[in-house]
Amino acid sequence: MSTPLHRLLPLTLALGLAACSSQTPVAPASPLPEIDNRFEINTRWSDSVGKGVGEYYSQLSPVIDGERLFAAARNGVIKAFDAASGEELWEAELDELDINRNQRSPRLAGGLTAAYGNLYFGSENGVVYALSQDDGAVLWTQSVPGEVLAAPAVDEGKVVVHTSAGNLVALDSASGEQQWLLRNEQPSLTLRSMATPITTGGAVLYGRADGRLGIALLANGQPVRDTRIASPRGATELERMVDVASKPVILGDILFTMAYNGQLTAHQLVSGQQLWKRQYQGSEDLSTDGRLLFITDSRSHLFAVDARSGSEVWSNTELENRRLTAPVVFGDYLVAGDGDGYLYWLDRNSGELLSLERIDSAGLYVAPVVAGDTLYVQSRDGELVAIARP
Repeated sequence: MSTPLHRLLPLTLALGLAACSSQTPVAPASPLPEIDNRFEINTRWSDSVGKGVGEYYSQLSPVIDGERLFAAARNGVIKAFDAASGEELWEAELDELDINRNQRSPRLAGGLTAAYGNLYFGSENGVVYALSQDDGAVLWTQSVPGEVLAAPAVDEGKVVVHTSAGNLVALDSASGEQQWLLRNEQPSLTLRSMATPITTGGAVLYGRADGRLGIALLANGQPVRDTRIASPRGATELERMVDVASKPVILGDILFTMAYNGQLTAHQLVSGQQLWKRQYQGSEDLSTDGRLLFITDSRSHLFAVDARSGSEVWSNTELENRRLTAPVVFGDYLVAGDGDGYLYWLDRNSGELLSLERIDSAGLYVAPVVAGDTLYVQSRDGELVAIARP
C-alpha cells in the first residue's frame, strides 16, 4: 500500500536532504561554533521517559502545572514528576488500552496540555486522551478524523484538536464526546507539522496548511474569519508549501503569525487588519518577551524582531541548518536546542552566543520548557533534564 506523500515529508525537508549520487547534504549544517563558554550549565536533576520519540517527527513536549511536570513517550509511557526534585510521582502505560490493541504503538505525537486537573493529548493513530494529573488514570479516549500532531487547546470545557486531515474538532473536556467538527480542505503536499490552536475571547485560532489563519467560535465551531498569511509561489509543490505551522502569538490586541515559505505578519486581533509583514519563514513556534519576537527560521537562523514595527533588532546565522528548535526566553537568555543534542544560550538583547553544551547525543527535537528559574529539556531518546538558571 502506498503512503501519501505528505506523510513522508519531515519538517527538515529543506535542511538535510541527501543527494542520491554522493549522499552529500544539499544544505550542510554549519560546524559547531568554537566559543569560550561564559558559564557552565547546572543540572538540577535528570530522568527518562520511556523510549522518547526516536527518529520520528513529534511535538511531544513536557508540560508544567503547579509543582508537577508531566512528560510522555511515543510508545505510550506517561510520567509525572515533582518539578523541583525530579521525584517520580506516577507512571501510566497506554499500549494495553483496548483502543490501542490493534496498533503497533500508541504513537503519541501531539504535545501535552494541562487543564482542569487533567492532561489532554493526541496521537498519530487519531486518538485523543484525557488522564488524571493525580494518578495517571485514563478518564476517556476518543477517536478523531486524522492524526493529532500538536497539543490541544483547552478552554470553556472543550478540548480542541487540529488534525492532519485539516479537521478542527472540539470534544467535551469531561466526557470526550464530540461537540463539533469544522472541515478544511488540505493542499496536496503539506508539512509533517501542525500548529497548536490557541483560544481567546470565545474563539479558537488555528494555522492552516493553505497559508491561512482560521478563526472559529469556540462554542459551536462556526467560522468567523480566515486571514491570508502566505500565498503559494514557485514552480514546484515544495516551493508552494505555505503551511502556517507555528503557534500564533498574541500581545495585547495584536496577533503574530508565521508561515513556511511565507512571511511573518502582524494583524489587529479583532478587525484582522494587517499592520506589517516581513520576509521571515519557518514552522517553529514564535516566542516573545513582550517587546521582541524571537524566531527560528527554516535555515536555523535566529532573529529578534520588534513587535510594534516589525524591524529587525538582531540576527544570528552561526547555527545554520543545525535543525534548531524554537527558541524560548529564560531570564536574560534565549535558549534553543539542535538536532545533535546541543543546547545554545544567547543574549536575548544582542543575539550573541554565550554558551553551548551537549545535553544528549540522541538530539533535541522540541523547544525547552521554562517554569520559574528552571529550564526543562526532553531529548529524542526520552532523557529529561532540569537545568537551573545561570
